[in-house]
Amino acid sequence: MLTRYMGMSAKSQSYLFSFGLALTLLGMSLTDMWLPMVVGAIIMTGLTVESWIRVAHIIPLHEEMRAMQQQLYRLQAEIRTLEQQD
Repeated sequence: MLTRYMGMSAKSQSYLFSFGLALTLLGMSLTDMWLPMVVGAIIMTGLTVESWIRVAHIIPLHEEMRAMQQQLYRLQAEIRTLEQQD
């Protein structure tokens, strides 16, 4: 959806977006300016959902893919050494 700010961790960013969404919803309920805040709430909801999906699914998937890539390199190296022995 949007490019993640690289200055903070994904988990910290998801907490920040959740806090921002809570403040936006609180502002909508406590002020008369709730109509302009609807756009902010929609954007914050999208950012919050995206960041929690990233923390829960995408980052672990990248780590798993990295581990599989390392295992593949080790297996290819073993195959090369076995082929050279023959």
